[in-house]
Amino acid sequence: MPGMASPRTTPREHLDMLRSSAFESEHAWLYDASYQQHEAAALALEDSIAQSLASISPDENLDEQTRIIKTQITIHRERQRALRPHLESGSDQIDEEGNECIFVPAPNQWGANGDLDEESESLSAVQNLLTWQASYSPVTYTPLYDELPSPPDTPYHSSLDPNQPTTTYHLHRTREWTGSSGQRKYIYTARDYSDKYALYMLETSHRGDNQVNTAEFYRVAEFPVPCISVMLSGIDKKRISNDTCKDSAYKSRCMHLRGPFSQPIKEYPDRQQKIPWSPRRFTYGGRRFVWKAGDPDDDTMPETLYEYQKDWAKPGSRTGKRCDDARPMSKLVWGEKKKQGKLDSYTLHFKGGMDQVFRELLLASQMARQVCLFTAVD
Repeated sequence: MPGMASPRTTPREHLDMLRSSAFESEHAWLYDASYQQHEAAALALEDSIAQSLASISPDENLDEQTRIIKTQITIHRERQRALRPHLESGSDQIDEEGNECIFVPAPNQWGANGDLDEESESLSAVQNLLTWQASYSPVTYTPLYDELPSPPDTPYHSSLDPNQPTTTYHLHRTREWTGSSGQRKYIYTARDYSDKYALYMLETSHRGDNQVNTAEFYRVAEFPVPCISVMLSGIDKKRISNDTCKDSAYKSRCMHLRGPFSQPIKEYPDRQQKIPWSPRRFTYGGRRFVWKAGDPDDDTMPETLYEYQKDWAKPGSRTGKRCDDARPMSKLVWGEKKKQGKLDSYTLHFKGGMDQVFRELLLASQMARQVCLFTAVD
């Protein structure tokens, strides 16, 4: 019919809209519609690869574009597998292996926008307001954690609904091809509670003895558009000269996470360029938080996040060590480490009731740190 685009000539805008609709339908509980939209998106993407290979001579840019499209196809096919038990023709309770399953929609911008709305009263909404105010009065803005006013009387961890279930992510890493530049790409995925379906990805590149300085964090629903960009401070080359590059991966670094706010979230270690990475402190929504070692005897163990109100210099310390009033009851994020074949596998748990945007920033922080450590063991 005139005016209608055929599958072989689907405009980019139409394809993007189709992909977005598939994930939006997941959140609207339109599982059958979502399944069909994921199918249509996967077929359109497969067709776009065929067209690209037929019309352009191979080069590195095409290789990367093909890699991105293949990843998108994998995502859509995986979402179909997640949806299958919940279709009208399915059992709605049993997955392909006969286990009881609960459908987890792939996070998207919808949820993030809701968290940033002032009416949500989430911690991220407070952070959004504070950064907006700071952009209009930069002279009075004090971003460092020890310069902030006293936090609210009610601790954040106490305000969370105790009836909300813990959110769990299983982390898995892979390495991909090395291009002519000699770079190795690290891809780290966070799967849902079932450890089957990816919800987030973090990608970075690493070459030889160079340090990992940047990483991009994605929702699979929006790949390859990142929702958080991570920047890490470098290790002084004079310090590396007396140590191997692998040792430097275990040294503490500042981390800036640029997400939906006008200013990045800044994590500062108590002692920079020292082993281990933690304690590392930051503020969010007017509250103070600190990452601490998950296992004092294992630097690769995921860190544990606590809320605190006061911190002070450790008496007698000459290297910047600090103490704080964080208590076990204020624990918000914690992890596990298990052996899975030849590799260690990691699991992160988030206290129930935390909003999506805050959870994503914390997840990106931990995944970026883990990727830096991977360069020391791979």
